[in-house]
Amino acid sequence: MRHTIKNGVVTRRGFLARSAAAAATLALGRFAGAVAPTKAVPWNAAMELAVTFTTFASTGGRYQRPYVAVWIEDASGKPVRTVSLWMLNPPRGNRYLDELRRWFTAASSTPALTGTTTSPTRQPGTYTVVWDGRDDQGKAVPQGAYTVNVESAREHGPYSLTSARVTLAATPLKQSLADNAELKDVKVEYRKHA
Repeated sequence: MRHTIKNGVVTRRGFLARSAAAAATLALGRFAGAVAPTKAVPWNAAMELAVTFTTFASTGGRYQRPYVAVWIEDASGKPVRTVSLWMLNPPRGNRYLDELRRWFTAASSTPALTGTTTSPTRQPGTYTVVWDGRDDQGKAVPQGAYTVNVESAREHGPYSLTSARVTLAATPLKQSLADNAELKDVKVEYRKHA
């Protein structure tokens, strides 16, 4: 380190270095207080997140019911809970499961998950699935930012994914997600248990 004092006088370089160090210390001190670990607010047990969506029959040709996955990710993109998974009964059902590209990639690390969250594919219509604020291990998650994903795929057919980030806290919330070719009227509602 160079001397910053010459003949009892602080040099310009020394002054700037000390000033920058002092400013950085002050800024980091303020920032550190802002990001100090806080206790996560637990999920309000009186609330639930309802996801409503409409699937419809494609025009022309032989109709294949869609495989559908509805799942929740935390703020970092890590899967928290598979709320619903529609597929054909095994062993035939597993054949096209990887067509749900994003869900399959996220869920492939926990293969036992498919046996616990699945139900048969369904006819066209409007459906609502509900998340109770628990992860795949049954533990309550904290309030905060989450991503709701609804993905649809058909055997040798179209694929679609719609998702939205929501902040779940103490107050109710209603939000519409973008429509696409396979999923219409996708809505999320954070509400008191129905």
